[in-house]
Amino acid sequence: MIAGTIRAKSIDEAIKIIENDKADLYELRVDAMENFEGIEKLKPFAGKLIITVRSKEEGGFREIRDEERLKLFEEFMKIKPAFVDVEFKSKITKNVIELAREKGVGVIVSYHDFEKTPSFEELRELLEEMKKLKADVIKIVTFAKHYLDNVRIVRLYEYEKNLIAFCMGEKGRISRAFSLILSPFTYASLGEAVAPGQLSVEDMKLLLALIGGRND
Repeated sequence: MIAGTIRAKSIDEAIKIIENDKADLYELRVDAMENFEGIEKLKPFAGKLIITVRSKEEGGFREIRDEERLKLFEEFMKIKPAFVDVEFKSKITKNVIELAREKGVGVIVSYHDFEKTPSFEELRELLEEMKKLKADVIKIVTFAKHYLDNVRIVRLYEYEKNLIAFCMGEKGRISRAFSLILSPFTYASLGEAVAPGQLSVEDMKLLLALIGGRND
């Protein structure tokens, strides 16, 4: 499955994007939004929504205090989205997981390194630490300085089934192809890319067809 990332300023703008696209899931980047009125309008699409209120440290579009991020997570969870995505290293991670469990919402715990791809040993250790939180999906995204960085990140799939792992950057696109067939779902852009090396939903669907995978 492919999750299209939505960068919209308002709920109405986000809905227009969803209605005009054909992704399997939609990651709503709440940290990019300027107006939060009308959250209830998203209810018809809730089963396909991933709510992300990304911290600035891990690629968020603006600085949002943890207290405000937690409140935004709480507000958006009222519509019962498919998932919420919270950073492994965040101070509010356990709070978000607890809220999600109360609401019956799936949890993605994520880690991002925009500078490098750590050694495989470090990645394995990170994965084992993240597994302790018992999230529904673990997401590990690093930056590829060399093509061999893709090998490190893809090897992680041997140790966890519900894993999304790939490299950012031009040299990391190989790992995005692997994530299409090894992950429960992976990410693509709807319009402007929100991460280095991110491919569009159309490109990812074409790639999936070329490698003989199934978009299910």
